[in-house]
Parts: sequence; structure tokens; C-alpha cells
Amino acid sequence: MSTEQFERQLWQQLATRGAVHGEYAATLRTPWPIRLLMGAAGWLGALFAQLFLLGSVFAVTRGNGPAIAVTGVLMIGAAITMYRLAGHDSTRIALGQFALAASLGGQGMVIVGVGESLGIDRLVHTAPFWLGVAALEAVLFAIVPNRLHRFVAVLGCWAAATVALYVALGAPIRHPFQAIPYSVGVLAALAMAAVTAFVLNEARIAAQGRHGLWEPAADATLLFGVAAALIVTAAAHPFSILIDDGRPWQTPGAWLPGALLGAVLATFTLIECLRTGCEARIRGALLAVSIAFSALMLMAPAVTAGVLALAVALRRASLPWLGLAIAAILLGFVWYYSTLQWTLLAKSATLAAAGMLLLAARIALTRLPRKEAIA
Repeated sequence: MSTEQFERQLWQQLATRGAVHGEYAATLRTPWPIRLLMGAAGWLGALFAQLFLLGSVFAVTRGNGPAIAVTGVLMIGAAITMYRLAGHDSTRIALGQFALAASLGGQGMVIVGVGESLGIDRLVHTAPFWLGVAALEAVLFAIVPNRLHRFVAVLGCWAAATVALYVALGAPIRHPFQAIPYSVGVLAALAMAAVTAFVLNEARIAAQGRHGLWEPAADATLLFGVAAALIVTAAAHPFSILIDDGRPWQTPGAWLPGALLGAVLATFTLIECLRTGCEARIRGALLAVSIAFSALMLMAPAVTAGVLALAVALRRASLPWLGLAIAAILLGFVWYYSTLQWTLLAKSATLAAAGMLLLAARIALTRLPRKEAIA
């Protein structure tokens, strides 16, 4: 059954129930090859336009920071205007992609212009500068009415906040790389907690008419959360080679991201058990399994983040989230197994114990009496 046939059948069922009125109107969809070519044309046009503009501006200003920043603001304003002209018209793909490229170029010029005015060599090593970048992305998320742009803005906001926290924590630590669990790892747990909160309140958000605003933010936050957890999991692999002072290198607080993600997973498990009306013993068993699994994967937070992403993806029936969760779990196991900080015996025992725990939990759950639950 094609998409149009499915929509027509669904419309007829809703019309029979009196939920909708009128005749079904088929949605015009542009084939994906045409969308791809139009998007590429938009980026190509934006590339040539910005090369000309940037070359002209930098040639005239020659390090004039305020002029560069003002030009960036004008480019962002032009991008917002193009987005509003394009609206939700799917045929204006090239214009939308041109606007995205113009906005990204304008953001870069604003950041460079402010840095040139205040001394960029010094500013990049300060947390307030990166917090300012995060604030800029948050403002653009609010004022630019485009899903893809909002997705990119939220990713930029999380990335800038991570750099700010890393810079703030890296100075007092002997090896700045050791600040990763406290900066990247903590924000990974915070991002996954935010995604969980969105999923649990998605129905209320949709009823308030704000779903279109917050869904791209949730998509970007989930991507950041699993990516940050993967970075923390893999941090010991290259950094133990780069840092060689004749002593075994350890990451202080390496357990913290895994513990925080495990707490989020256990909380989500408990809330879902209460929502579906599980019996007390089943609720206790599921909570115990989530806590035990998180404890086993304490040094592999990417696996815990992937399992949590899998749970929220199944909760909202999202195939893109499901694919991202499965990829995070697989990469998390691979990266954890390739780290040099732990012995092969310890890693093998951890993975084997986690597998036996999940198999035992599955066997126990299949033997329990089943009943229908209404969410």
C-alpha cells in the first residue's frame, strides 16, 4: 500500500467517525532526487555568494571586527527573511538551503567579528566567550522559523556549552583531557534527561501546539547526548597514548557519566512502569535490572545512553531515534572493548555479565502472566 492510499484510507475512517469533513486532498510530494538536487543548488549558490561577500568584506575591513560582526548580523537577517518567504512550501527547497548556508556564514562572521574586536586569541580560552556563542544559538533557535535550522542551532548550543564547561574545568586539572568526564559526560547525562522529559510530556506539548518548536530540539539533543556519551567512552583509548609521563594514566571521575545516565534510565523505567500499571513485583524486577545493567556498564556510558535512547524511541515509536539508539549501543560496545585503560579480562567479564543479566531478565519476564495494559 502506497503512502497516498494509506492516507486516503485513514481519511475515510476519520470521516466515517465524524472527526473530519470534506473530500481527501492528496499531498503533493517532490521526489527525493529533485529535493537533493535543489538542496545542492541552494548550497552551491550560497557558497559562491558568500565567497564573494566574505572576500569583499575582509578585503575592505582588514580586521575591522565591528564591521565583520555587523555584516554577519545582516546575513542572519537575510536568512530569516528567506525562511519566511519560503514558509512551509516544499517547492522552495533551494531557497531554504541557501538561507541555512547564509545563516551559518553569518553566525561565523558574528563570532569572528566579536573575537576580532575583543581579542580572539584570548577569548577562545575563556568560558564566557563560548557561553555567548551558546546564547547566540539559543536566540536563533527561537527566532528562525525552520525545523532544520532549529536542529542545527540546538546542536551548536550544546556544543558551545560543552566547550565552555570544558574550558572552565580544564584549567585546574593537570591534564585538560581529564576534564572530559566532568564536562562532556555530565552534559551527555543532562541531554538524555532532557530528551526523556520531552518524551514523557510530548502529548501535552503537542496539545499546546508547541510540538513543531520542541521536536527538532529533542532530535538534536538526543544526537548530542549519544555522541557525547560515545566521546566519554572512547576518551581513554587515544588519550592514554598521547599522555605518557611514565605512570599509568587514569581518568578521575570516569564513573560519573555512567552513574548519571544510569540514574536517568532507572527513573524512566520507574515512570513507565507506573504509567502502564505494572504490578509491584514486576516494577521492582525491571527497576533492579536497569540499575544492575547501568552498574555493569558504568565505564561504558555510551551503552547506557544507547539503551535509554532505545527505550524512549520505542516509547514514541520513532524509527530515526531507534536507528540512532541501535548504532549507539553497537559503537558503545566496540569503543569500550577497544579502550586501553581496562584489561581484556575485566572488559570481557563486564560484557558477559551484562549479556547474562539481560537474558535472565528476558526469561523471567516471559514467564510472568500477561495482561492488556491501557496507557
